[in-house]
Amino acid sequence: MEPTKGSPSPVDRSSAAAGGYTKRPAVAKPSQSDAAGIRLTETVPYHELYIGGVQVHFPFQPYPSQLGMMNHMIRALNRKQNVMIESPTGSGKSLALLCASLAWSRNFTSKQRQLRANMEAVIRKYCRHNQAAIARLHDASRLKDDRPASPNKDSDLEIVIDGLAASIELEEHVLSDDEDDADADPATPVAVPSGTPSSQPERTVASPTPSTPASYCTACTSPACGGTTATTSNVVQQKGAQPAAVSLESLVLMAVTIWKPTVDHILRAANAGVPAGLTSADIEVLKEARENLDVPKPRIYFGSRTHRQVAQLVDELRRKTPYRLRTAMLGSRSQTCLLNEASEVDAVDEMCRDLLDSSGCSFFSRTQKLAGSHHLQAGGELEIWDLEDIVELGRKVGGCPYYAARSLAESAELTFCPYNYIVDPSIRSAVGVNLHNSIVILDEAHNIEGVAREAGSLEITDLQLVRMAKECAKIIELMIMVRQHTLVMSVAQTLADWLRSSDMVYEFSDHEKQTAVWPNDGASLGELLDSLSLTPALIAALDRAYVEIDADIKSRRAEKNRTVLDLEPDVQLSLGAMRNVQRLLWVLKCAMPGSKYSGDYRAAASRAAVRALPDARPSGRRRRPSSRSSEQAMVVNTLALWSMNPGVVFSEIAEEARSVVLTSGTLSPVGSYASELQAEFASTLEANHVIDPQRFMAMVVECGPSGQPVVAKHSTVSLMSFQDDVGAAVVAIAAQSPDGMLVFAPSYALLSSLFARWETTGHMDALKQSKEVFLEPPGGSSDAFAKMMTRFQETLARKQGEQGPATRGAVLFAVYRGKVSEGIDFADQLCRTVVNIGIPYPAFKDVQVILKREYNDSRSRPAAADDGTGHAERLVSGGEWYETQAFRALNQALGRCLRHKDDWGAIVMLEARFAIPRNAARLSKWIRSYIREYDSFDDAMRNLRGFYATRIASDKAALASVKQVADPPADPPAEPPADPPTGPPAKRRTRQRVKPPAKPRTTTSIYISDDDDFV
Repeated sequence: MEPTKGSPSPVDRSSAAAGGYTKRPAVAKPSQSDAAGIRLTETVPYHELYIGGVQVHFPFQPYPSQLGMMNHMIRALNRKQNVMIESPTGSGKSLALLCASLAWSRNFTSKQRQLRANMEAVIRKYCRHNQAAIARLHDASRLKDDRPASPNKDSDLEIVIDGLAASIELEEHVLSDDEDDADADPATPVAVPSGTPSSQPERTVASPTPSTPASYCTACTSPACGGTTATTSNVVQQKGAQPAAVSLESLVLMAVTIWKPTVDHILRAANAGVPAGLTSADIEVLKEARENLDVPKPRIYFGSRTHRQVAQLVDELRRKTPYRLRTAMLGSRSQTCLLNEASEVDAVDEMCRDLLDSSGCSFFSRTQKLAGSHHLQAGGELEIWDLEDIVELGRKVGGCPYYAARSLAESAELTFCPYNYIVDPSIRSAVGVNLHNSIVILDEAHNIEGVAREAGSLEITDLQLVRMAKECAKIIELMIMVRQHTLVMSVAQTLADWLRSSDMVYEFSDHEKQTAVWPNDGASLGELLDSLSLTPALIAALDRAYVEIDADIKSRRAEKNRTVLDLEPDVQLSLGAMRNVQRLLWVLKCAMPGSKYSGDYRAAASRAAVRALPDARPSGRRRRPSSRSSEQAMVVNTLALWSMNPGVVFSEIAEEARSVVLTSGTLSPVGSYASELQAEFASTLEANHVIDPQRFMAMVVECGPSGQPVVAKHSTVSLMSFQDDVGAAVVAIAAQSPDGMLVFAPSYALLSSLFARWETTGHMDALKQSKEVFLEPPGGSSDAFAKMMTRFQETLARKQGEQGPATRGAVLFAVYRGKVSEGIDFADQLCRTVVNIGIPYPAFKDVQVILKREYNDSRSRPAAADDGTGHAERLVSGGEWYETQAFRALNQALGRCLRHKDDWGAIVMLEARFAIPRNAARLSKWIRSYIREYDSFDDAMRNLRGFYATRIASDKAALASVKQVADPPADPPAEPPADPPTGPPAKRRTRQRVKPPAKPRTTTSIYISDDDDFV
């Protein structure tokens, strides 16, 4: 699709008129830079794009979907709006967002620089044409020197006037009676003799010289301005002093240095009419400058779901874009600590503080040496770095990577981090993330609603509360801040005793957990808090105590740094306890009666049997569970304050930031984001996939091989007929699918049931005839998952022959919302087929799901917009929210097999309910336009077999073509060796290596208007 031409720049107008795309050889030039340090490197080719008035440098000719993404983003940044962008994996989403945001940032600096230049030009004109008025104001201000200062005195303005008047006195000299003095060039500086009296001479204001025509204005360089020339301007004469002249810049210097009062003075004068020498356009320039010139350059925070995904973003910026700038990446201590023993301790944060208090960390003292390393500075090889880079460099220089990264983030223009560092208020405060006027980009944001709800919630166990109380008791015995620690101890012990009370009545119960919730029929949430003495007055007192304790810990640490005096860890609350108090206070302030968000919280008390004992050690470090302790069940009571409203956390982000960009490959369905997050999104883009539709097949198969509809509901999944039909279908698909294959199911329980049944019926043996079988390990163990993925990849690599995809490969069974469905790259032969069983609805009987559905139902009614809670936005109903969560998880799994434009694969949705139009409409845009529905399993297999055959034949032909080009012609027959030469050996001739000429860079100028989406 050809992009629409916008308004080209004057330089390129002629070439753009010829067709919109202009290719020209780039001229070698030094790296370009702006005042903020964003530069263009010469090592990466780029194309120039003009989008919404912003020059974007992109590494290659962009896809239409990338043009649409960049256009939406730049338009949102220009207008200070929020935007949602859904673009499938492999469409170059991250690269487009990086280039668009950095290009906008460079353009912002350029516009600010130009605006300041325009403002200074207007001030220059005003000073030139109103010198007499300024001099009179200067004299009037001097008459007030001996008077008491007026409360309304504009001191800044008087400073400016004084500076201007003093500059005028030096700028112009009095024309003498001599003809030479009358014809002197006033722009030529004249030195002041050293014998000039230091006392202030008498001053007189000279009249303009009428003999010289005012034909040219030196202020605005316009002959039609009507202003005065240097020789006809008003001057100030100093008797008894040698006159001196300086450039006009000296006169303007003071005015532009303190430009705000200067501009305010001119705008006040403009209320009575446009001042002499200025125009209405000049006044508009000053108004724009007054409104925008003081706005600082927005920082960019780019967050993704995991550190691994964040590292991929850094790699994209470093390898593929021409932009170079100050960057930083935030990570945890566990990822950056250089101490060997840190890797063996779960609570690295607590250990870090203990070592700092005891001066036991040598790396911390060399933090600034690492942060100031030339490798990390502009032009250094690690100017754009990730955590692995700074950890490796930290080992070399002996500096702390964690605190060096924090230090570098303070001045970085672009900061990468997992997005919980941005969303969670406590983490945001701890790492120093300031979102005011910033640009926030959240990638992989399909889970942002749940992440925001979790960030606004609290869960704390009785074990943690008891340990907190014991720590306070030890500190009280040492008579350290007794009142403050007594209050913390009292609150912690009260909550722990209440959780362990035998009088608790549990409303929800299953075989593992019992839960009581508030509000309920017996008491509201406010009444519960009152019964626990958590009144507004006590919460305020606890807040003051926390602030004082925190200040005391910091002051004693500072004193230790000055006196080299070690602190004992037991004389202060542990880091975990301090975080728990901080979190408890934050949530209580939101949930207590009278708060804006009091209606958005639900309280719960639960009792559960667990096998691992978290946070069991008094120091706050978790003990690694032994085989014996892991077999012993422990009863743990938990207090929860759950936020039902993600807007409690996210609305603050939207208010603080200049723009928020939510992006993912699977945001659909997008309808609930604005109401749930309580943020207005001005536009939403659902981009198409960059893959040719001929390279993928998406099908809904309503029936299994038996001819019966396949519906994976709770009431049907336990039926043997369902399990047998699904088994036969998976075996048939695996027999046709080449290479890797993924099968997603709603739960591990269902997979366990299917595997057990298939072992009995023989379906598992039949499946193993086509594929090696792998299962995503339950429990979330990173080590077990990594080992499984390694074996899966090695199996496929071993079976990948030179003749193209192997018929026999591997199949991996996984669950929706698991690690396999979230961000794992199954490109090319790693996955050629995705099979989806069922729709992954959240657990229907989960307490939080029940409460959330009830909450949304209460907020979806028309009267809910005026219920006194301060929320004007109606939410989607509980049922709609429930289905939205299911289809977002489904969409996330669908695209696992299509990772780049040359990839190919098939998506088989083995579920009859996908044929319902309402359900099909909830799928991502890129797939719902190409779905084929089959009510016959045999017909579906016939078409799927044909698709595989076509794609495999195409790959074989492409592989043969590549090998034919790559294979060199046969060498000629070797000649018999010549007789050995006689005489002295000849001098060896050395070949000089000739450096190949640099490939000429081409640029493509594309002009795009605001209305073009290219999707």
